[in-house]
Amino acid sequence: MTGDGTSAGSRSALDRFQSSMVMDYEKWHDGIGYDLAALAEATPSERDAIERLLLDRGTRDWRDVEALALLDTPAARAALREALSSGDAEIRLAVTRHAPALIGEAQRAASLVQALKSAGPFAGLTQVLDEAEQFHPPEVVEALLQGTLEREGDVAVHLAALLLFLHGKADEPFDMEHRPFFLRFNTDDRAKREAAFRELCGRVGADAQTILEREEARGSYK
Repeated sequence: MTGDGTSAGSRSALDRFQSSMVMDYEKWHDGIGYDLAALAEATPSERDAIERLLLDRGTRDWRDVEALALLDTPAARAALREALSSGDAEIRLAVTRHAPALIGEAQRAASLVQALKSAGPFAGLTQVLDEAEQFHPPEVVEALLQGTLEREGDVAVHLAALLLFLHGKADEPFDMEHRPFFLRFNTDDRAKREAAFRELCGRVGADAQTILEREEARGSYK
C-alpha cells in the first residue's frame, strides 16, 4: 500500500514517479530518491512524460541527476552535461557518480576536488566521501589533506578518517578504533590542528612540512 491507501499496482508508473518527486522531511533526511522502479516500469509514453517533468523542473539535486541518468535519452544527457558546467558542486559530483560515461577522469577529479572544498554535513559530504573512497587520484588525495587543515573541524574529522583508510592504516572509512585521533581535527586552534595534521602525515607518508609551507604561501591556512 502507498501513503494514500492505494496499492502500487493500481497506480500508473507516471503517477507513482510524480508522487515520489514531492519532497518531505523524511525523504530529505534519509536520502530517499525518486521512484526509479516506477521509471523502469514506465511505458514509452510515460517515460516521455517523466522526462518532460524532469527537464521542466531543472537539475536541482542528485535525485534529478539519478533519474536523468537512468532515462539516458539525448535530452537527458544534454541536461546532465549542462549541469556539469552550470550546477553547484554537489550536482556536478552527482553527475560524475551516476553518469560517468559523460565525463573523463580529469573532469571527474576536478569536480571531486571542488566538492571537497565546499561539501558539509547534510550538504553533500556523505556523497563526496563515498566518491573519494572509490576514486582518489593524487589530486583528490591532496585535496583531502588540504581539507584536514582548511575545512571546518567537523568536516576535517571525516577527511582525516578517510585518508587513514585509503592509506591502509584503518579498517573502515571511519574506523571507530581511531576516533580519538580523528576528533583532534575538530578544533579551531591552529597549533592543535597542525599537530594533528603532522601526525596524520606521518601515518600516511605525506610530507607535512612541504604541504604546510605551500598552504602558508597561498594564505589559505591561517
